[in-house]
Amino acid sequence: MAMDKSCPICEATVHPLATYCKRCKRLLDRIDVRAKHDREARVEALKSSWDGECFRCYYSGTRLIDDNHHDPRYITFDHRTPRREDDIVVCAAFLNDMKSDLSESEFRSIVIELASRFSGGCFDESVLSFEHWTR
Repeated sequence: MAMDKSCPICEATVHPLATYCKRCKRLLDRIDVRAKHDREARVEALKSSWDGECFRCYYSGTRLIDDNHHDPRYITFDHRTPRREDDIVVCAAFLNDMKSDLSESEFRSIVIELASRFSGGCFDESVLSFEHWTR
């Protein structure tokens, strides 16, 4: 009698010869044209974002989707430090696009300053010194 086997990321039942479920394998195998990805970093990012029912965005906690790349909640891999393949998290596409060339701490500083400005305060321009900005 064959034992049921579980995906090490989301715990879904997998084929006895497979390591990951179809959904997690598809996410892990996405091609990144910029660089060769770190598969183990992707596995850890997916594990960390799985809440038992769905993948959640590292930055917003938003429930992510994996079947419509046009949706702003589409699951993506974000480099917490730009271009570092070993330091990634799962996040919503719209946030990944916003963060783009910013480190996590730079992104957080910008969001805090924007929230201050939107609440009637001032925007501290000193946060506009970016280490990884390439545009």
